[in-house]
Amino acid sequence: MVVPRDSDGGNRINHLPQDVSRYHSDAIRVLHAGVPDAAAVQLRRTLEAAAAHFGIKEKVLVKSIEKLISAGHVTQSFGPLLHHIRAVGNVGAHASDEYVDQKTAEGALRFTTLLLRNLFEVPGELGSLADKSVDEKSDNRPE
Repeated sequence: MVVPRDSDGGNRINHLPQDVSRYHSDAIRVLHAGVPDAAAVQLRRTLEAAAAHFGIKEKVLVKSIEKLISAGHVTQSFGPLLHHIRAVGNVGAHASDEYVDQKTAEGALRFTTLLLRNLFEVPGELGSLADKSVDEKSDNRPE
């Protein structure tokens, strides 16, 4: 199955760095292809890449999540969501009797998208507003 590029519109995130976008896009692609285990693994990798983007590169993802929170990149209330994404990714990554179903992977994608908007899109949009405000002030100066 070929997935049209427009099919992920609800998961599109502005200002997403390329090093994070790669994993997020792959998760969406394999989820649309009906491989939720693979999507879960890619979402876990998205978390790792997001933490690494902020210089947090712990060997254990639990520690990276805790550092994201303690450094103030995300609030405490995001903690359970991050651990859920991590746990779902772990199920997808290991051969066992457990598997990730489509609904669970879709939920993990929603949570990951919310996280990425919080980490990258909101600050990026605020930066754009600040830049626009500075440009408008300089345009309104008397000559």
